[in-house]
Amino acid sequence: MTSIAPFLLPVAIIAYLVLRNPSSAKASKSERVDYIKQASDSIHGEEISVDERPELDSGGFEYEVVGESFQRENLLKLIRAHEAFDSGQIVATAVLEPEPTNEFDSTAVKVVVEGVQVGYIAASDSGVVTAMIKKSGKKSYEVPARIGFDPNSPQPFIGVRLALRL
Repeated sequence: MTSIAPFLLPVAIIAYLVLRNPSSAKASKSERVDYIKQASDSIHGEEISVDERPELDSGGFEYEVVGESFQRENLLKLIRAHEAFDSGQIVATAVLEPEPTNEFDSTAVKVVVEGVQVGYIAASDSGVVTAMIKKSGKKSYEVPARIGFDPNSPQPFIGVRLALRL
């Protein structure tokens, strides 16, 4: 018959470690990591209250582009081109181009950075932006853009914000 003594020692050590400080195993609600906030911050930076928002002249990137997840390959191409894997952000110029042939929204406006599409203006705002572009007399409109992501994540969310006020 085999002795069970070699198996009892590891079990005893594990039991001791678990039971010696049971309060450390339970994290309080205030100590819990807010992964949703971390993901949002890694994309767009920390939220800014309405009273503290920077003016456009100071580079406040307040308008969130939509549909970035469908443009992930294009965004990764830009990150590679800028060798920005360590910095977590790229600041560039975005070109807003009306897309009247879009099958879902005739006032759709795509967002292009350095020749590659990175997303769209939200459908709720696309009509206003299309009118703004037409009013400028140009076929497109340029605005500062910030592409942000968590450089410590192997598969980060990548977001795009524009310095654009409607």
